[in-house]
Order: sequence, then C-alpha cells, then structure tokens
Amino acid sequence: MPKKVVRLYRQFQPAKYQLILSIDPKAMTFTGSVIVDGVKTGPPSKRLVFHQKNLKIKNAKISRLDKSGKREISLSRINLHKSYTEVRLHTNEVVYPGHYQVEMAFSGRITDAMHGIYPCYFDKRRKILIATQFESHHAREAFPCIDEPEAKAVFELTLETPKAAVIGNTPVRKQRTEDGRQKTEFEASPKMSSYLLAFAFGELKYKEAKTKNGITVRTYATPGNHQLLDFALDTATRCVDFFEDYFQTSYPLAKLDLVGLPDFSSGAMENWGLITFRESIFLVDPKTTAIETKQTAALVIAHEIAHQWFGNLVTMRWWDDLWLNESFANLMEYIAVDGLFPKWRIFEHFVGGEMAAALRRDSLPNVQAVRTQVRHPDELATLFDPAIVYAKGGCLLYMTRNLIGDESFRRGLKIYFQKHHYGSTEANNLWQALSQTAKMDINNFVDNWLNRPGFPVVEINYQPGANKFSATQQRLVASKQTKASDTIWQIPLVPASGERLILKDKRAEFKLSQNLAPLIFNDEAQSYYQPWYRNRQHLDSIIEATGEQSLSIVNRLQLINGYSLMEKALLVQNSDNLQLLRAYKNEVEEPVWNAMAGVIGDAKRLVIGQKPHEQHLNQFTAALVEKLIKQLGWDGRRTDSVQTQRLRNLVLSLGAAAEMPTVLAEAKKRFARFKKPSDLAADIRDVIYYVAARFGTPTDFNKLLKTYKELENADERNELAVALTATRNNSQISTLVAMLTGDDVRRQDTANWFIWLLRSHYARDETWHWLVKNWAWIEKNFASDKSYDDFAKYSAAVFSRPEELAEYKKFFTPKLRELALELAIRLGIEEIDSQVAWRQKNETTTKTWLANWAKDR
Repeated sequence: MPKKVVRLYRQFQPAKYQLILSIDPKAMTFTGSVIVDGVKTGPPSKRLVFHQKNLKIKNAKISRLDKSGKREISLSRINLHKSYTEVRLHTNEVVYPGHYQVEMAFSGRITDAMHGIYPCYFDKRRKILIATQFESHHAREAFPCIDEPEAKAVFELTLETPKAAVIGNTPVRKQRTEDGRQKTEFEASPKMSSYLLAFAFGELKYKEAKTKNGITVRTYATPGNHQLLDFALDTATRCVDFFEDYFQTSYPLAKLDLVGLPDFSSGAMENWGLITFRESIFLVDPKTTAIETKQTAALVIAHEIAHQWFGNLVTMRWWDDLWLNESFANLMEYIAVDGLFPKWRIFEHFVGGEMAAALRRDSLPNVQAVRTQVRHPDELATLFDPAIVYAKGGCLLYMTRNLIGDESFRRGLKIYFQKHHYGSTEANNLWQALSQTAKMDINNFVDNWLNRPGFPVVEINYQPGANKFSATQQRLVASKQTKASDTIWQIPLVPASGERLILKDKRAEFKLSQNLAPLIFNDEAQSYYQPWYRNRQHLDSIIEATGEQSLSIVNRLQLINGYSLMEKALLVQNSDNLQLLRAYKNEVEEPVWNAMAGVIGDAKRLVIGQKPHEQHLNQFTAALVEKLIKQLGWDGRRTDSVQTQRLRNLVLSLGAAAEMPTVLAEAKKRFARFKKPSDLAADIRDVIYYVAARFGTPTDFNKLLKTYKELENADERNELAVALTATRNNSQISTLVAMLTGDDVRRQDTANWFIWLLRSHYARDETWHWLVKNWAWIEKNFASDKSYDDFAKYSAAVFSRPEELAEYKKFFTPKLRELALELAIRLGIEEIDSQVAWRQKNETTTKTWLANWAKDR
C-alpha cells in the first residue's frame, strides 16, 4: 500500500455516472455497468485511471466527445493495480484534455465486511437485507469511479434486485418486474461525492410525515421493529424544519429517508437523502427505552441531518478538512436538539461529555490537530477520532459562535451555503464567510486552534476584590507539568464579569470593570481552555460558592472536570479532587454528578482490588450518594424531569458499585421478579442487571445471558452486554471472551464487547490475552473497518502500570507499519506512559487520604 496516493480527480473530473447494478443476494454477487461522462485534465497521456477494489473489469470503452461527434479510442490493455486500488485503461493513442465518455462492465462479490455492498442479517439470521456503506473510500468496491470527495457528479442509478422494498438517495422514477426480477430506476441525484451514494433493499416497512415545506420524510426498519419508528420520524421531520430556518437555506431534495440497519459498523451515515443508522441509536420504544438512549438517538439524527447541508450540499475538497463535515455536525446536533427539546438542557451534556472528552484526548503530547494532513484514505479510520475531529472541532466552533454571536454565525453560514452549494471547499472558505458577518479576521483567530494540537491551561492570578488580574498561558499535557511549545493561542478568557477579553500573548494583565465574587473564568464553558486559579483565596471563594450552589450547573461541573484534567497533568492530585468533592455534598444536578463520578472512577482505578483501600473508597462514595438515593428512591413518578430520571440511574449505579447493602438487596429482589426487559423501569434497569451479573449467583448470570441471546432489540441487548461484562467470576469471564469470535456477538458489536470487557479490572488480563492470540482474526474481520484502531486505542486507555506498557509495546510496536493503526499505537504508548506517571504520583496519596477520611468520619 502506498504511503501517499495520487489524486485521480486531477486527471479526470466526472460530471455524470449512469450506473446499473444487478444484485443477487443468494449468490452474494453483483454485476454492473457504468457510463462516466467527464473531462480529462492535466497533461496528455496514454491512459485514464479510475478507482476500483476487488472488482473484475469485464470490458471497457473510451470515447472522445467534441464538435465533430463521438469517436472511440482503442484500448491496448486493462490493468488492475491492487495496491493503489485502481483500474488503468491504457490506450493506443494519446488522450488529450477534453470531454470523454468511459464505459465499463464489471462484477464483484458481496461480503460481510459492512462496507461497500453488504448484507444485514435479522430474524435470528434467517433473513437478510442488502445495504451500502461507501464512506470513506468504499464506493470503489461497488463500481469503478473517481472515489474522492472533490469528484462531485450526478448519479443516475438503476438497480436490478429480487422483488423487495428498494430505497435510494432520490425518489423512484420507474419500477417494473421482468422475468421475476425487479428493476428500479431512481431520479438523478444532485451533484455529490461518490461516498454519499447509497441504496438498500429487502423486507422494510416505513412510517411517513411531511415537513412544513412539503418534504416527504420516511423512517424505515425491518418489519419486527416498525412500531419503534415514531420518535425518529418526529425528530427527523422537526430537524429538517429547524435547519431550514437556522441556515436560511432550503433542504435541496424532494425526500429524506432514514433507515435502521441490523448490521452497521458506524453509528450512522449521512448519505444524501438516505441516512443509515445502527438500530440501537435509532429505534425508540416509548415505554422501555432509557432517556439516555432517547437523547442519543435525537442527537445522532440531528447530526446526520445537519450533514445534508454541511458535508453534502457543501463538501470538503479532501479529507484534510474532514473536520469541516464532522465538527460542524457535532455542534449543530446540540443546537438543534436544544431547540427541539429545551427541557433536556442538552448543552450541559455537551460541556460534560463532548468538551470533557475532547480535552482529555487533546492533553496527549503528540495528539493530532483538528486539521491534519491525510496521505491516504486508509488513515481515516484513525483520523475519525471522535474526541478530536468531532468533539474538539465542535468545541472550537462553539467558542467561535460564542465570540461572534449566534446571529453573525447564522448569517455567515447562509453566505457560505449560497456561495459554495454543490461545490467543494477548504477551511478558509468558511472563515471568509464568517469574517464577513463578524467584522473580524476569523481565520487569524482560529488558525492555531485548528492546525496545532493541544490546548492551553491559563494561570489566573487574581486577588478577590481587586480590579485587575494577570493571565499566563501554556500548553497542558498529560503526565508533564508543562510541555515546551511555541503555540500561542488567541484565548477568549470569558470572565463572569462579562468583559470581552482575549489573551493573545504568552502573558498579559487585564483590568476589570466590576468586582464579582466569586470571579469565574471561562464562564459557562464558552471557550476552550482550562483556568488554573493560582490565588488560594480566589479558589476558595469559588469552592465556597460551589458548596452553596450559587454557581451555575455548568460552572460547577467545569470546576471538577478542569481539576481532573490538571490531575492528569500532575498539577494537582487525585486526593485534592476527592477533597474538592466534599464541597459537593448537597449537589442535586446529574451533569455535575457525572463529573463527580469521574473523580471517584479515577480513585477506583488506583485502589481496586486492594483492601481496605477499596472499602474506604466505597464508604466515601456511599456517604456522598446515600441522601440522594433515599430522596429519589427506585420508582419514578410521572412528574419526574429528564434530569431526575438520569440522576436516579447515576446515584444508584454509584451505590451499587460501592456495594451499598441496601442497594444490592433491592436490586436482587427486583431481578428475581424479572422475566423480560419491560418488567423493569428503563431508568433503573441497567443497575439491576449490573448487580445481578457482579454480585448475583451463577443462575442469575445464566438468566442474563439467556435473555441476551434470545432478544432481537439492539438497545436491550447492549444493556445486557454491558452488565454481563461486569462479572467477577473467572469462568463466566471465559465464557464471554469466547463469545467474541462466535455468532452470539454481531461483528458490529465486537469492538464494544472488547472495550466493555477490557474496562473490567477482573476481565482485563484474559481479554488482553484474547486480543494477542486472536489478532489474525481481528485483522481479517476489521482491517478495513473504522473500528480497527479501537483495539489499539482502548487497550491503551485502561493500562497504567509499567508492565502493561511493556506488554503493549511488545505487541503493537511491530504493527506501526500499518497506516490504519500507526497513529492509534503511537498515541496509545503516550497515553499509557502518562497513566503510569499519574499512578506513581497519586496511588499512595489517594490511599492515605482515604484512610484519613475513614478514620475521621
């Protein structure tokens, strides 16, 4: 495989594809023909080159089109180049720049790899439907094409299939049956990239609605899941209306289909007019689906619909600007869901989830920048890092929006869409549009944020009551107190006093127009940096306000998350953060409790399996949650808010993990009565499963496992899988690990199962040894999948001991030659190294703090 590809768009620019595919699901094969109209560019040559992968090219024909008519150019040979995944059509004469028509006939195989054209199994694997996944560079597995995002063209698709429901990017123009086969012709697509072409066929049922402007929206599922489509349909329809208003730009197609697929490697895919989803984050049962899953479904639906504008209508020129697609959709999913479901207070979860994840990942010394050079599409499995390309990029756009105001942001986007619709862009094009409305140089502001890795910690020196302060920036890096860096970020400091202050130098002093007590910086997490309060009186005033709950929810959770980050950078200790939690003894907000749970989880990693230290931590946790558990109870009320439902689940989960006798007893009692998932309330079901798996009998475990194997509902299976992997029984762990290569775990779920098992202290060793022993199987099944680098990434995330670092290096270092793994392995080694340093600095002090707390309680 080459380290860098030649961009084929620079030698041939397609304008239209006339594509016919004849698909045989029983034989798992397909045949096809394609006519490509386009323009030969660049210097004259004796060949035209297209992408293809694992196709057989039966014949080909090149014709030149000019004023004199159509003239065929004879071919000398057809050469398939495997390492470049190309088909090269060599000619007997020189091909000059101009208009050409290229015809090819081909055939290929349908495989289970969940990309290209692939099968989805349902009804206990007795039935299949056929679907596609062409992002990032898998269209070439279905037909010869210029498989690059810049190569936008019109697609005229015809499918020949068994009689079935058939859907594509555009409405069906004509459908007829010939000799027992169904022939479906679709309307021409808009000008779009090859990775956005999509279709699906099989046993599918749908529900339908229309937007305010008359666009038909349909949600599809297999027949057994048809009744679970209402939430997705309502959310999707309202999202289209929301985005048309927000962007002041119409949705450009006549219809929008959304389909839940039984087998799907990613979470979802934004194919234009035909969005595909993993069932577990698409199908919602109003009676049994937990609120967290419902919120996730809404966010993912909004994310993919945002792409219909940002990514589809306007597309990045090359994968270097992948963030243009994903970062924008990451922010817009929250803006839309906040608009549609304001009672959810979803931006609290943006700060506590997306921003926190971005900052953690961004603290690694050699993490990628948001905008990163892509040498080859195979790197994209690594570069689709959700914490950087999605979350960090989304946070930077959020910071920019906060800086210039929502109205300027929206007007800039309207200009951007109007100027570049159906075209391809780079980052500067967006900044030019926003600069025009914001009346400031946005490109200059965001340059280092986008093109340099990392983020700053800003030392704030402020004496309460004073009218000035100083600020000094440096890069925050995990395991090191500082990292030599010449990066100077332009940092909106966002003090709670309301001044618009931007730190543009290494150090600066600022005046304040008013004195506030306490004076919070990065107020409401509007910027992307971590304030470090160096004056003890200043910090104490903030902690005091936290205890009194006079700080906002976001500022309370930001304080914990920020100091957890500084703990990883060895600027403070885990014991300091445990002490900080004592100020939160009266906390009642779930997003803040999520941040608190993170501190407890870090302490757990340091002491698990080491009694009495683990017992001390359990007692500390129990003391924090006991009052709330009594207040909230186990049974919800109709009047419960979303936040109350989530908080009940979280504090009961913490109580169960802390082995509180009353929690364990109640959970076991409810599990004994359980026969099916709907017997248990959605907001406590996973807690009861966890207790049964971790603290129950072998009979309880077998009951859970049997239920998992019998269920078809993907969301319910996931809940059970997470619980099962919590077992401490060695025999049961061996049973679960053995399932990873069997039929009881779908291939789309293998990486998740691996991660859940690896996160368990008790299953970690056996799971790691499974990975080492079964790497050839992993490579065979996942080497071309986005989840491939998860095996390297998440192994590193749980290791924190020198011997684990040595094992990781021994196994993964020889695999650095693989483009799809290289970055994940290098960052994995850094992450383990930082966690070894973190453990060495914190383990003893945390044990001492817990012992003193237990002694003094």
